[in-house]
Formats: sequence, structure tokens, C-alpha cells
Amino acid sequence: MPRFCTSSLLPVVALLGAVLLLSACEDTVDPILESNRNFTLFGTLDMNRDTQFVRVVPIRPRLLPTDEQQQNITLVSTDLVSGEQRTWEDSLLTFADGTRALVFYEPLRIRPERTYRIEVSSPELDLVTSAETTAPVLPTAVTVFPAEVTGGVGGAVARGTQRVVWEGIDQEPYAIDVWYRFLTAEGADFTDVQLPYAPRNEASGGGWEATLDLREDRLTLDTLVAVREVPLLNVAAQLTALDNAFVPPGGAFDPDVLAQPGTFSNVENGFGFIGSVGRFVAEWTFTRGVYEDFDYLRIEDVFGKREVAGPPTASPDAPIRVPVRLAPGE
Repeated sequence: MPRFCTSSLLPVVALLGAVLLLSACEDTVDPILESNRNFTLFGTLDMNRDTQFVRVVPIRPRLLPTDEQQQNITLVSTDLVSGEQRTWEDSLLTFADGTRALVFYEPLRIRPERTYRIEVSSPELDLVTSAETTAPVLPTAVTVFPAEVTGGVGGAVARGTQRVVWEGIDQEPYAIDVWYRFLTAEGADFTDVQLPYAPRNEASGGGWEATLDLREDRLTLDTLVAVREVPLLNVAAQLTALDNAFVPPGGAFDPDVLAQPGTFSNVENGFGFIGSVGRFVAEWTFTRGVYEDFDYLRIEDVFGKREVAGPPTASPDAPIRVPVRLAPGE
């Protein structure tokens, strides 16, 4: 089934993984040889996943083979609110380029606003390497406002906007993504088309607001899908929130800066970074008026009248609250 892929965070994950590994393996940097720096840790506790992963790189005067790295290393997570502790399993993973990595994993759902402590230890070492991260706040609700539409006379594409507010989000999100869901054939799986840009967004009275430019979206979709041949089912917006510590120096993920040991790290007795992330999705259906103003096909226009279960329809007159859910884990 074609699905929207929440890939906006992946370049950051890949970048951090590369620079942190470089920091861990560079034996010409004096701090790495200090006895109180035992491991480099890298991972993101993901509210959208059922299983969590943390990569562990032992720091030694020489880089140990990966089978030696795996011996006598334990990773334990603690929910500092409930006190629950879990000992994670380990595995050696081989990447496409042949590189092998020691990765710990555990079936674990990350709960909003909970603080988690990750501890890595070995009986051969006196100190424990650790890091803490607090999961983002879960929005209390998502409000979709009526579309504001003008123009559209004489066959021209109308102009219009629609505002969406994630209530309870009080810090700038990492990203906001928008996609439109189409049905390409009767009985077929739906197809999600992600827009290649983010909507205008800003803080708004105890929440975070995004404003969809309905005209720009419609013209962009024309370049991505045969809009006049397939019915539009609904639209969705996703907000990606990071924990408060997930802010690099200067606010930019600069590899030259991040490659310096300890520059971007919340790890005690080691290097690296353990953060947390949540992706919150709201879906709704346009009103009949928006379908007509922006020349979208409805499912009944193509396949006749159909009863299709889906998200709530926006109101032309008043804001509505739509369910907020965690996006499926990748």
C-alpha cells in the first residue's frame, strides 16, 4: 500500500550518526583517550515506534573489532516517572556498505513527557555511560478552521487558505508536512502525495498553527499526480516535535561543528546524543465547496455514490476538532 513516509527527520539522523561515529573512532583527538569516556551513544527514542534502538560504540585507544565490542556490554533504560527498568537485547547489524554496528533494541512504547535514562556499562569499566531525554508533549487536540476562499471565477484556480492548530504545542516543531490522499482506482489502495514544501507556521495562543495555501497546493499537485483523473479522499498534516535538548549549536545541523567531540552531546562519561521524537497527524476532508473551488474530484464523481469511512469533514462555518494520532512508525 503506498504510504506517506515521514522522511523529514532521516537526513538529520544520518548526519548525526555519521559525525558521532567519526568522533568515536578518531583516535587522534585527546578527549577520546581519557579514561572517563567509555562509549559513544546514538539513538532517538521514537514515540511512533513499538521498538526502540540505540547504537553503542566502545571508545578505546584502538577501535576494537565489532565482535569484541559486543562482549560484556549492557544497556538498561529507566522510566524516571514510573521507575520501570528494562535490559535491552543487542545485535550486530551490517549496513549496505559492509560497516557493522553494535545496536541495542527493546520493545518499548515511549510515553509523552516521560523522562528516560539510558545507561551503558561493562564489568570491565568503573564508570557508567548515560544520557537522559524527555519525550515531547502530546497535543491536546487539533483544530481545523474553515477554509477562506476567494476568486475561482471563469475557470481560474481559486485562492484560499486553511488553518490547522496543534493545541498544547508550545515550542517550534522540527517539521510540518502535508499530504493529499487520492484513490487511483476503485478497490485499489490509496496513494498519499506529500507536498515538497512546508506550510507557513507559527506559535498561536498556546498551540502551533500551520496555514495551508490551497492554491499553491493545488498547482503543485498538478505536477505530481493527475488531479483531474483521480478522486481526492482527504488531506492530512503532520507535526514532528523533538525533545527540548535536541537543538544543535547555532540551531543548525552543521557536520563540521557536530564532528567535534562533545560539541553536541548529552552523554555523561562518553560522547553522542540520545534524543526523543514524536510525530502527530491530523486528517480531515474538504467541504464540497473547497472541492468545487479548487477543481478536485470527489469519489462519487468517478465511481458513483460510495459510503467511504474517513476522517471528519471540515465545516464551512466553524472550527472543528479532529482526532490527533501518532503517525505509524517507519
